[in-house]
Amino acid sequence: MKIISIVENDPVNSMTGFTLTFYFAGCSHGCKGCFSKNTWNYDSGTDYTLETIKNMTLNSRWKNVTFLGGDPLFEKNREEVLELIHFIKENTNKKIYLWTGFLKEDVEKWIDVKLIDYLIDGRFEIEKKDLRLRLRGSSNQRVFKNGIEIEV
Repeated sequence: MKIISIVENDPVNSMTGFTLTFYFAGCSHGCKGCFSKNTWNYDSGTDYTLETIKNMTLNSRWKNVTFLGGDPLFEKNREEVLELIHFIKENTNKKIYLWTGFLKEDVEKWIDVKLIDYLIDGRFEIEKKDLRLRLRGSSNQRVFKNGIEIEV
């Protein structure tokens, strides 16, 4: 899998404390106004083995793991990210936050979304940008807690 950067003490990208954050390389959505265009190109990321990321996750002192991008579910990373989600849920008590431009209905085709503690779905839409929203950049995006849509 390819990752642009790893933040080991991210205070921003969760609602439940510090998090270990992975910014994955690759995105096919191309949202106008995206804050992280530098993550779109898959080839600009650094290769990491799944075992390395698993070990980082196990050794992290934080109770959260966050997947951003790019898009963590970009086709070239998807299989390993889904395996990583299963690994985290089977081997830790950490909460998972995952932002994706895909809709929940798409994600459900690949994984049981109940495994993702906080799924933020949908493409960023500049026309619906709202800086007052928690966990979202635009009002069309939805937040799901273990598969159930919530208001935040």
